[in-house]
Amino acid sequence: MLVKRIFNNNVLLAESNGQELVVVGRGVGFGQQIGNEVAANKVEKTYYPQDENWTPMFNEMIETISSDYVEVASHIISMAEKRLGGSFDGYLLIGLADHIQFAVERLQKKLPIKNELLWETRHFYPDEYELGQMAVNFIDERVKVKLPEDEVGFIALKFVEKRAGPNYNEKATNMTDLIEGALTLIRHELLPAIDSSNLNYQRLIVHLRFFVERLLDDQHNQSNVNHFDDVMAQHLSDNLQKKYTASYQCAQDVINYFEKQTNRSTGVNEQIYLTMHLQRIVDSSS
Repeated sequence: MLVKRIFNNNVLLAESNGQELVVVGRGVGFGQQIGNEVAANKVEKTYYPQDENWTPMFNEMIETISSDYVEVASHIISMAEKRLGGSFDGYLLIGLADHIQFAVERLQKKLPIKNELLWETRHFYPDEYELGQMAVNFIDERVKVKLPEDEVGFIALKFVEKRAGPNYNEKATNMTDLIEGALTLIRHELLPAIDSSNLNYQRLIVHLRFFVERLLDDQHNQSNVNHFDDVMAQHLSDNLQKKYTASYQCAQDVINYFEKQTNRSTGVNEQIYLTMHLQRIVDSSS
């Protein structure tokens, strides 16, 4: 593996058997020259082209994004692989480095962006959210900039969206079909004219996506999402059924549909969350 381009002491572009790859490692670029052999003992992570567009995109990115952020993004991806298990699409390196630099620049210019999906991300993807917190802490340690909690959610969603796997496309298709079926039920029973620009509708879509993805997950375990204890959950569910009867019934019908289509069971918590999302849309539409 030979050095082709040096970005900084810790990031370089190498070539091996005619293939370009990005190499990240502490000191891997220090004292190197073009054409030298890469020091294998300093290589921590390599990124191979995903397709013919990957290398041009990386080369373009490195002209506008500091290689320091590439190093930070690579470290966070390594943290994610240990924390979450599995691997991630190589395009995540490009997207994450770009996002981190942009987030730091926005904060320095006092132009933060509000994350409207922070609550959903924290509750429905707790592992990714915790990783987002670890990432923000690492960025603070390396860049000396403390990003706000909104960025914890944004970074967490990067890993939700970029999960790699052989059945990803099939799963994505199943998710789309299930969500469309649920929306058909909701329009028929409760909200015949939903305003898609309504923030509460957008939150509902995200909630349905998270819900369905968990059901389709091979590691699905309902106990992982019990955010209320059983007694409290049942009491809250009974109150919602009395107070928001139509939304509660619609939520139940959607859940029954999901359970039938996926052959997976859910708990009372899902009934609570979905009822609350539906009632928010009802209230904002009246």
